[in-house]
This record gives sequence, structure tokens and C-alpha cells, in this order.
Amino acid sequence: MQINLARLKLQPRGSESFHLEEQGHNIILEDLGGKFLSSIVVDLDVDNNDRLFLGHGRVKTLLQLPCSRCLEDISYPIDTDFDLTMVQASKAANFSEDEDYVVFDGDMVDLDHSVHAAIFMAIPIIPLCSESCRGLCPVCGINKNTGDCSCSSKDIDPRWEKLKNL
Repeated sequence: MQINLARLKLQPRGSESFHLEEQGHNIILEDLGGKFLSSIVVDLDVDNNDRLFLGHGRVKTLLQLPCSRCLEDISYPIDTDFDLTMVQASKAANFSEDEDYVVFDGDMVDLDHSVHAAIFMAIPIIPLCSESCRGLCPVCGINKNTGDCSCSSKDIDPRWEKLKNL
């Protein structure tokens, strides 16, 4: 996902809006067991302050993720804001390495890293199909949301058995 800043470079103190839409690559969600159900839509406003380019945007997409309790697939909408700072390579030496910015050479700026970071920050640590999800039985593995099992939950690890006598 790239934007062209050629026109904005000619307008110090100017601003430009960009609308981008691109299909997400499922490989970036592979470790989460997820995939993209819709394309990634980015609306970005970029300001040229004559030293660097400041962007404020919004990312929207729809993901399929597994529920952390029952492992059923859920649809999870992403609709989040993000900010980014873009610096021309010739001016990057003036900035500290501790600062978060995208360095670009020429007119094209690659937004992939910033957009993917915004998507990952919007994904919950524990995605759930519902707050009342009962999860899987630890003994037989049945989904407790769709049925009950006859497994005993009274089984106590023999290493902890002596604590019952205290």
C-alpha cells in the first residue's frame, strides 16, 4: 500500500487526502489463525509542515479469528485510527532513531508496516465469540456452547489431594 507525495512536496504547509483499498495478505495473520474477510480500506490525511509529513488516518477491514475459548471462527471488524510521521531520506539524519517514523526516498511512501501495526493493535488479546462463551471441556473437548458433556469436573490432581485435609 503506497501513496505518492509528489504534489504535496510542492505545497509547503499544504495538505492532501488519500483513499486506498487493497486486499490484505493472510500470511500476516497466519500465527493468529486468522484471515482477511474483506479488503483493507485506508483513509489518510497528510500534512506537509516543510520538514516532514504528518499523517492521520483510519483503517477498516473485517477479520476472521478463532475464539480463544471455544476455537469457533468469529468475524471481527477493525475500525481504528492511526498516526504516522514520514521523513524524506535526505532529512532523516536530523531525527533521532528513537522516534517512530517512516523514511522514504523519491515520491512514493510504503504504508504497509504502519497499516499492519494499526490492525494488530486493534485485535484483542483474547478474541471471544461472546462474553458468555463457555469454551471447551478440558477432558473430552466438546464445545460447551453447543452441548453438555458428562465429564466429571471433580477430579483432583493427586498432588493436591492432601490439601483437602487442611
